[in-house]
Amino acid sequence: MDIKTSYIKPLLAVALTGAVAALISCKQNTGAPPPEKPAAAQAPVLPTGPAPMPDSSNPPNQAAGVTWTIPTGWEVGPQRPMRIATYRIHAIAGDPEDAECAVYYFGPGQGGTVDANLKRWSDQFTGPDGQSPAPAAKLGTRTIAGLKVSTISVSGTYLGAGNMMGQEEPKKPNFSMLGAIVDAPQGLVFFKLTGPLNTVATADGAFKSLLDSIHQQ
Repeated sequence: MDIKTSYIKPLLAVALTGAVAALISCKQNTGAPPPEKPAAAQAPVLPTGPAPMPDSSNPPNQAAGVTWTIPTGWEVGPQRPMRIATYRIHAIAGDPEDAECAVYYFGPGQGGTVDANLKRWSDQFTGPDGQSPAPAAKLGTRTIAGLKVSTISVSGTYLGAGNMMGQEEPKKPNFSMLGAIVDAPQGLVFFKLTGPLNTVATADGAFKSLLDSIHQQ
């Protein structure tokens, strides 16, 4: 065997082995489905339209283990976020708008302390000029149906409860507020009546009757 033949035979053997392996691989893959492509990530489906109102199973005159009687002439308004109820009190002649009594309940141990809320409510009023401090709020404490009830009365220029969008609310001169915080069995219940001075003064008796009607369930 010459030198050329000794080199050529091994090369032919290697080439032949590679061709046979390729042929076998092609036969095995014939008819096999193509590899699946990874599924593209789907964008989340976002809800459209206005956000749904919170589902409140409480009637508009009970919360936290207590119930009360809605005064005659007070209208129950539509559900609003974070409120148990909103009562509308019609304005008396000469006042620019109706008053409203909002009722809040945030759950056991929620909503802050009584003193912090009374101060926050008081700070929502200034003097008649809209700048100077409002006259000192009148604070009181009562016991109704075995429950502690803290009350507040304040008048002046109402600055509003604070806009959730961070926008400044218009100042409302000659406004007044009657408030009460009931230490109910399942947490604090907040009653806040605000409106034009004379309309709130006229509703004072009805507000007190509402508080007097509170009893444990």
